[in-house]
Amino acid sequence: MAFFWLKSMHTSAFLLRSNTLGKNNKHKQRWERQEERNDINYAIQFNSRNDSFKNTGRGSIRVLAHGSMPTWPQDDKIDVNFAQSQRERALRSFRTDSGVIKRCQNFGISFASFNMWSKKYADDAIAEKIDKLKAENLVGVLIRSGREGFQYFIINQFFAYLSDNAPNLVKNIAYLRMLADLRYPHEWMSNTRKIHRRIIMHVGPTNSGKTYHALQRLQNSRNGIYCSPLRLLAYEVYNRMNKAGVSCTLVTGEDRRGADFSNSNVKPVGYNIEGEPHVAIKSCTIEMASLDKREVAVVDEIQMIADRQRGWAWTNALLGLQAHEIHLCGEVSAVPIVKKICAALDEDVEVREYSRLGQLHTSKKSLNGDWSRIKPGDCVVTFSRKEIFEIKKTIEENTGMRCAVIYGGLPPEARVEQANLFNDPNSGYDVLVASDAIGMGINLSIRRIVFTTLSKFDGGSVAHISVSQTRQIGGRAGRFGSGADAGEVTTFKPEDLKQLTESMGAQPPMIQAAGIIPSSEAIETFSHQFPDVPFSELWSMFRDISTVDDDYFLSSFSGQEQIAQCIEHLPLSVRDRYQLIYAPINARDSIVAACLVKYANYVANNTECHIGTVIKLPVRVPTNREQLQVFEQWHRAITLFIWLSFHYPEIFSNIDEATELKVQCEKSIAQGLETIRNRQGPEGTTGSQKKREERHERKNLKSSRALDKIEMAVKNHMKQTANA
Repeated sequence: MAFFWLKSMHTSAFLLRSNTLGKNNKHKQRWERQEERNDINYAIQFNSRNDSFKNTGRGSIRVLAHGSMPTWPQDDKIDVNFAQSQRERALRSFRTDSGVIKRCQNFGISFASFNMWSKKYADDAIAEKIDKLKAENLVGVLIRSGREGFQYFIINQFFAYLSDNAPNLVKNIAYLRMLADLRYPHEWMSNTRKIHRRIIMHVGPTNSGKTYHALQRLQNSRNGIYCSPLRLLAYEVYNRMNKAGVSCTLVTGEDRRGADFSNSNVKPVGYNIEGEPHVAIKSCTIEMASLDKREVAVVDEIQMIADRQRGWAWTNALLGLQAHEIHLCGEVSAVPIVKKICAALDEDVEVREYSRLGQLHTSKKSLNGDWSRIKPGDCVVTFSRKEIFEIKKTIEENTGMRCAVIYGGLPPEARVEQANLFNDPNSGYDVLVASDAIGMGINLSIRRIVFTTLSKFDGGSVAHISVSQTRQIGGRAGRFGSGADAGEVTTFKPEDLKQLTESMGAQPPMIQAAGIIPSSEAIETFSHQFPDVPFSELWSMFRDISTVDDDYFLSSFSGQEQIAQCIEHLPLSVRDRYQLIYAPINARDSIVAACLVKYANYVANNTECHIGTVIKLPVRVPTNREQLQVFEQWHRAITLFIWLSFHYPEIFSNIDEATELKVQCEKSIAQGLETIRNRQGPEGTTGSQKKREERHERKNLKSSRALDKIEMAVKNHMKQTANA
C-alpha cells in the first residue's frame, strides 16, 4: 500500500506559520497540524498488486476521508441531532484556531479576552441561549453552507455576540459592522431599479428543452445577452446565433470574438458614430456579463445561484441585468429563492415548467464491479482525475474498446475534441470516461451513465454528491437528438445502486439562499481601518464581522485568500489586489501560481509583460499523466495572461503570441492524450520507463515530510521568481 497525501497551499502556509511559534508550543503545534489535516486533507489509497483485476477493479483508487472526519450527509439527512454535533465540533475548533486568534488580535482583542469571551460564547451556544445557534435554526445553515461555510458562520456569530455583549471589546465595532453590512443587496443596483423587468423562469430536468425555448426568444430579439456558466456553452450559443444569421459577439475570461460577418447572412443592426457595427446578441460567461440596457437576457443554470464559490455571479445578474425581459433557465429548486429576491425588487415571476424529452430510467442492476460489462455508448463517471486514466486503461485492456476522456483540468478545446471522438461512430472511440465536467456544456451521445462512486471530495471532506448533481449527470444519458432511444443510469458497485435510485427519483431540495460578495469599494473602505493588516487577512476579517440577510450567503473566499497570499509581498493597490484575486485560477496549481506572481509583479511596476519571458513550454510531448498535468497547468497560465489582457491591456498586450502559445499547448495536450493511449504499459509508459517512474514514486512517497519539503520549495521558488 502506498499513501499519497495531497495538501493545499493553505496547509503549507499553516505549517510554516506554526514552525515559528517556538519550542514551548511544540505539543500545540502537533495537535493543530493534525486538526488542520483532518479538515482539509485526504488520502488516495492505491493497491497496485492486486491481481484479481477484472472483477474487483485492480488498480482502482478509493478516496478516503483522512482521520476521523465523517462523510458529510446529503441535505435531507441533515437534522437537529446532526446540527448539535456539528455545532459542538465547530465551537471546539473555533476556540483553538490560530487563524481566528490572529484575526481577533488584528481587531484589538487580546488572547486573554478571546479566551474568556469565546468560552462564554460557546457555553451560551450549547445551552441554546443564542437564537441563531439553536440546533433547529442551524439545519438550514448547514444545508446551504456545508462544512467550511458553517465554520465561518460560527466565527461570524461570535462577533455578533461580542457586539451585543461586549461592545467596547472591539474598537469601533458598530462602525465596522456597518461597513460590512450586506443585508440589502436589492438596493445595490439603483439604475436597474428604474427599469420595469419581466422575469420568466424556464424550469425542468436535464434535456427538457427549457434553454432551447429561451434561446429562441433571444434569437428573435432586437438586442440581448446570453449568460453562460461555462465558456463552452457561451461558444456554442455564439456559433448558433451567427449560423442563424444573427450577429453575435463572444466574451469570456479567455476569449473575445466579433460577429462572423464573413457569413453573408450576418448583418449588423446598426453603426456607431465611428462607423463600427452594432451587433444584436452578446454571448458571455456569467462573470463577464455587462449590465447595459438590453431587450432580452437569458441566464442559464440559475440554480447555480446557490453555488458556494460562484453563486454571486448569478445573483449579480438577477439583481443587475438591465433587460426588459429576463429568462432564467434551470432547475425547479431555484423558483422559491428567485421569487423571494424578485419580491424584494417588486417584480413578478412567471414560471414555465418543462418535462424531459426522451426516456430515462435507472437500471435495477449494477455492473457488479465487472469492467467487462461496459458497452459501446457508455460514459463512466468518476470524481478523481487519477482514476479517469486508471479506469480508461482498465476498460481498454478488458474490452478492447477505446476510451475518450473528459475532465475539468482539460482545456475546453481538448474537451470538445474528446467529445467529438466519442460522438463520432466511425472514430473508433466507443466509451467515455469522465468527471462531473460532463454535467453541462457539451453535447454527448451517451446511452448509459455508469457511476463508479456517488461520493466526492469537496475540499473539506468526502461527501455524497447531491440529488441535483446526480440528476444533472445522470440526465446526460439518452439526450434528445443523440441517437439513443432511451437513457439508462446505473452504478459500477452494487452497494451504490440504492442511493442512485433514490436520488434519481427525488427532487432537489429547494434553494434557500443566494451567494453574494462585497464590492471592491466596500473592501477598500474596510482596508483603510486596518492599514497594517495584510490584504489576505482582510478578507477573513470582513467575513468575520459582516451581516448578511437570511436569503443570501457570503460566497466562499478560500480561493481568493490563497491568491491574495501569493501576491501579498508585492506593492499593489487595493483595487489591483481585488482584481487579481478573482483571476480564474486555482492557486494550488504551483506552475499557475508562480506565473500569477510574475504577472502581478508587472502590474505592480506598471511595465509591459511579454508572455515569452514567463511561459516556457516543455519541448517534449507528454507521455504520462503527470507530464500531461504539467501541460494543463501551462495552458491555464497562458489563459490567465489572456484574461489579464482584458483588464490591463497596456501591460499584457501581445495577445497574438499568447494565442499561438495556447494553440501550441493544446496540440501538445492532444498529442499527449493520444500517446498515453497508444504506448505500451500503464498510461503509455514503456517497461523501463515504468520501472524508473515506480522507483521515483516510491522515493517521493516514503513519508509526508518529503512532500512538505517539496511544497516549501515551490513556495520559495514563487518568491524568487517574483523578485527576478
